[in-house]
Amino acid sequence: MLEDKNTPQLFAGTHPLSDNFRREMESMMSRFFGGAAPFLPLETAAQRTGFPSLDMTGAISPAIDIHETDTAIVLTAELPGLEEDDVEVEIKDRRLTLRGQKNVTHDDTGDLRVSERSYGSFTRTMTLPDAVDIEEISAAFDKGVLHVTMPKSEPQDPSRKIKVSSK
Repeated sequence: MLEDKNTPQLFAGTHPLSDNFRREMESMMSRFFGGAAPFLPLETAAQRTGFPSLDMTGAISPAIDIHETDTAIVLTAELPGLEEDDVEVEIKDRRLTLRGQKNVTHDDTGDLRVSERSYGSFTRTMTLPDAVDIEEISAAFDKGVLHVTMPKSEPQDPSRKIKVSSK
């Protein structure tokens, strides 16, 4: 590629400020899109320091699977280290929200040198399809795995004709 002598070096990619700007933009895009290509993080805090405990991805967003059968949509979320009382499932405005908190539990005897487990709160929200019967949704918690079963109903056609009457 031929460089135009009138193009400032700041925008040509050879200036230190443009390299810093590019790295910062890639880092922001990586955090926003979850590290999906092509916005891969250059270096995480865990990689930079050598302490995996600084990688908080597990605490921020639990892994979920969603599968559909003929009669229901089932959401399965991995929530290791949590109990049934640590998890909240809420439906509001046709949006399903999973909320929870994993608190730090360390033995007070001795000094903690390394902690690789993730702690903190999380929230995951998804919009429910019209075919889900909101009144029949159920949730069960078993060995750190949450199962939310959302039975399907016949889709309701929201359109209808209104008869016009005279007064």
